[in-house]
Amino acid sequence: MNSNIAMLYVDEHRCSGCGVCVNVCPHGAIVIENGTASIRQALCNHCEACAAACPERAILSVTETALVPEADRARAVRPQEPSRPASVVARAAPALGAALLFFGREVVPRVTDYVLDVVDRRIHQDSTDLAERSQVPADSQTASGSGRRRRRRHRGA
Repeated sequence: MNSNIAMLYVDEHRCSGCGVCVNVCPHGAIVIENGTASIRQALCNHCEACAAACPERAILSVTETALVPEADRARAVRPQEPSRPASVVARAAPALGAALLFFGREVVPRVTDYVLDVVDRRIHQDSTDLAERSQVPADSQTASGSGRRRRRRHRGA
């Protein structure tokens, strides 16, 4: 089994020995030796505050792959629990969620538009019928209205 280890290094050619990294390091892992910074790996917790603060960009973060010995590998790898079949609810939940999402995004707006359109048409139709009724004279309603009144006039005359 492999594991990744992050380490910080100082590029001695870039380092000017200004000491900004020493002041920024919260663990005191950096010291100035012979005019350049030096990182004590045992104290460093790899927060990279020093790399961010370095004006010369002389502190580099390097990730290395390390092999884990067999004794540590046995402790690191945990046996998996036997898998249990998923419940019906757990299997149906994603499909139900997708269906509700589709219903909410696609169906509800269309049904709402349809219902509002029908209501608007009925309101418009009612207002048109009311306007037509108010424009028709009362005499014409009796003359062309029910056939019963008309027949009486013909019979009586």
